[in-house]
Amino acid sequence: MAGVHLIIGAGLLLWYFWRKKNKKLNVLEKRIFLFAAIGNIAGLALTAAAYSNAGLGTEPAVERGSYGTSAREEQLEVSQENGENQKITVLVPARQYEEEETEEWLEHAEKVLDTVILGENTSLLHVDQDLNLVTQMPDSPVAVSWDTDEPLLVGYEGKLSDRIPQEGAQVRLKATLSLQEQTRECVRDVMVYPKQEAETLEQLIQEAAQAQNTDDSEAVYYLPQEIDGQKLTWRKVPDRTGNLIAVFGLLTAVLYGGVQQEKREESRRSREEELQRDYPEIVSALVLLLGAGLNMRKAVERLALDYQNRQRNGSGKPRAAYEELLYTWQEMESGVSELNAYEHLGARCQGTSYRALATLLTQNLKKGSKGLLELLEQESSEAFEERRRRARAEGEKAGTRLLLPMMMMLGIVFLLILIPAFMSFYA
Repeated sequence: MAGVHLIIGAGLLLWYFWRKKNKKLNVLEKRIFLFAAIGNIAGLALTAAAYSNAGLGTEPAVERGSYGTSAREEQLEVSQENGENQKITVLVPARQYEEEETEEWLEHAEKVLDTVILGENTSLLHVDQDLNLVTQMPDSPVAVSWDTDEPLLVGYEGKLSDRIPQEGAQVRLKATLSLQEQTRECVRDVMVYPKQEAETLEQLIQEAAQAQNTDDSEAVYYLPQEIDGQKLTWRKVPDRTGNLIAVFGLLTAVLYGGVQQEKREESRRSREEELQRDYPEIVSALVLLLGAGLNMRKAVERLALDYQNRQRNGSGKPRAAYEELLYTWQEMESGVSELNAYEHLGARCQGTSYRALATLLTQNLKKGSKGLLELLEQESSEAFEERRRRARAEGEKAGTRLLLPMMMMLGIVFLLILIPAFMSFYA
């Protein structure tokens, strides 16, 4: 079985170095690797210890179970001289007491039996609380079974019945003590009376406090310092507000983190949708400008400057796609090559459409502008078709969102019709 640990360890090391070589190993993966490695090493150590302790020596023997326990099955592997190995199951009995030890245990159990079964009662001649009819003597291997001549008054578990008369009744209990093959019977006559409900600690304290505070004009209310010989220590229940605030703060932090994450995700989705909505217009404008004789850099510059002028004049709200075009033009103006600027545009927009546009523009720079206008016209046509498809999908979503208000309105209409009908019927 050690081979399993070695295979796992080798796999973990290969995975770790592969991820590290490709510079993809983050902090979480390092922690996962560390925990897995520690667990594998610990498992290997336990397996090695188990194999080292598996041999039984020249005089093979296995340890018996302790006194009073049942026999157990031991899985062993035996090898013959001819080299054959076989796994077998050996039933190993527990240790047994000698006859003298058994008699001593039974005698001791008989002596302490009365004390054990009393429970909260003071004497077997006056029993008004449940008896403790144990099935196993405490700190002893002796088992006990019980029989009673009045099971309707005292149950086999020692529970007192509510049928016991007020004057009491005599019940004979027979206990059978058994250990290994030896048994001993003990008979006890007990006098049982109706069960008395013991006062609770709260009731005893209230009575003692009322007896102690006889003067109602005092400014303080004294509490008892002792009940039934037991000293009492008092303190106020501490205010748990601090714990509640800590838990509330933790929940608030978790909720705030979730809300912020949801807001960021919603902002990202909104930005992506806005980029996709503006994409057909941008591609169409590039087609028009290229068709008018401008090169790609001048076309991008024209779109970026027009958008910048509109923003300065306050005509229109900021648009993410045009902001990216403006940033791309500013990059080219600051010295970034046109090729790198287009690649940065595709990387920032994170959309397949813009990545495709960036690919077209970079290929235009690398291989020449032949066929670029036709490709952009085809891209524009596909972009407008995609916009129509998205519009249809949004319309279907809107119809689905309207389903619940429509069902609520239908329920209100039913109520407006049925309630007057029922009222007129019962009138």
